[in-house]
Amino acid sequence: MKNYLYKQFYRNKAYVAALIFLFAAGMMSIYTGKKFLERNQDIIGKSKQFQKESIRKNVNYHKDDLGLILYYVKFNLINETPELAALNIGMRDVNPSVQGVTIRNLEEQRYNADFYNPASAAAGNFDFSFVLVFLFPLIIVAFCYNLISEEEESGRWKLLSVQSRHLGKLLDVKLFIRFSAVSIVYFLLVFVAAVWISIPFNSLFLAFIITGWLYLIFWFMLCRWIISFRKSSAQNALILLIVWVSMNFIIPMSSNILIQKFYPVQESLKAVMQQREGYHNKWDEPKQPTMQKFYTAYPQFAKFTVKEDDSFSWTWYYAMQHMGDLEASFSSQQYNEKMAKRNEAAKILGYFLPNIHTQLEGSRLAETGMENHLAFGDALRKFHEEKRLFFYPLIFSGKTPDAVNWNSQTVKTFHGAELLDPAVLFFPYLLIIIILLILSQNKFRKLC
Repeated sequence: MKNYLYKQFYRNKAYVAALIFLFAAGMMSIYTGKKFLERNQDIIGKSKQFQKESIRKNVNYHKDDLGLILYYVKFNLINETPELAALNIGMRDVNPSVQGVTIRNLEEQRYNADFYNPASAAAGNFDFSFVLVFLFPLIIVAFCYNLISEEEESGRWKLLSVQSRHLGKLLDVKLFIRFSAVSIVYFLLVFVAAVWISIPFNSLFLAFIITGWLYLIFWFMLCRWIISFRKSSAQNALILLIVWVSMNFIIPMSSNILIQKFYPVQESLKAVMQQREGYHNKWDEPKQPTMQKFYTAYPQFAKFTVKEDDSFSWTWYYAMQHMGDLEASFSSQQYNEKMAKRNEAAKILGYFLPNIHTQLEGSRLAETGMENHLAFGDALRKFHEEKRLFFYPLIFSGKTPDAVNWNSQTVKTFHGAELLDPAVLFFPYLLIIIILLILSQNKFRKLC
């Protein structure tokens, strides 16, 4: 019987065409991810060369003014992009993997653009995660929606019920054949991606593979439960498509609106405005209050005094710039906290919706999600601080550009560290799968 069912499935040209289509879509998504990585690496390579050229040109143009050189020169920090990011681009197309900053104000350089909420799971890049979350379920629905109803509508169900006392097992064999076919396509695509993109087979990649496979199992269990009600083919298809649309569009979009309402984010623009006002106003204010606040923040620079009647001083200028950052620091902190809360709200929603959980956890494992973005922002702040504290004494003491070893001013890289928590990663899938299995099993027993 099993051999016959296997032959029956693979002789169906529509099923084979659907599998070929799914594989082709997966290959296109892998190609998209590979091109994204190549483009990203090209940008990183050019940023390294650009920083060298920028330093060389500015040192040649402003040979006697270190403060002026550092007004223009940008130092780049790279957010490392793992190969796994090719399968889940996430927010990396919105947030650049290279951030260049001068030693002047930081907040204005950080918040040139706002960022999207990861809870919005409706649309994204045509990467492998897109194919997994959106296209795989459609093929699964097409394979499973009429397993029982087709037999009933063709009149074969009564004959089968007379000849077999184990109709539930017969349906499970049909489901398993379809599950095996879809799983083969899935693992074949994963294998191709691993070889083509040279993804290292580590714990993160293994967790990524398992989460995707559990997501497919969820959809098969959902189909098993829906068809167990023995509705017509049209009703089954309609119900499953409504579930697919609700999970992928209606609920995420509605939740996104609520999340934005509960955690409104205007702080990025507010931080930029406060920072700009903070240092622009200093031009018309007395110098001493600004310097006193600066000395309080950095007592090691108190020896570099600025007189009120000085026409211009780099010491005062860079102190003024940093005061603008300090005045915007509270808004910047609020921005980060609200974005983190938005992400946590999306993660909680993902515990109930496997599609969102798959996207969020996939982006976390690939270091393309909100966690990585916020961690990179903290690293950028520390990077900017290190550059300022290195150059401030040289500028304030009137050193020439020759006092700096410019060859040591190379591009730095931020390395994210994602920790695996199997309970958080796999438990939401397993819980929903077990519940659907129990519900559908109760229905399947009545078929015998």
